[in-house]
Amino acid sequence: MKKFIVFICLAGSLLILLDTINFGHSLILLLFAGVIPGTNKVISPIDMMAATATAITVIVLRITAWPSIKPIILPQTPHKKSLRHTA
Repeated sequence: MKKFIVFICLAGSLLILLDTINFGHSLILLLFAGVIPGTNKVISPIDMMAATATAITVIVLRITAWPSIKPIILPQTPHKKSLRHTA
């Protein structure tokens, strides 16, 4: 019960912090307009679209194709059975 209360308090304080810095507004401006939060620099729309498309492609491929690709990239090594000595 004590850990749950601490977790709820930490989550609440994080939400208050994110609300005070307008995190949602900054995130939407970054994704849609390419405005880097805290600066006056703007990323071109083509670059933001390419970055977003790449990120979505990586996530979808990780979810769908990784189970079939994993054995090819990371082959399993056979486990050696250890002999247990009883004294």
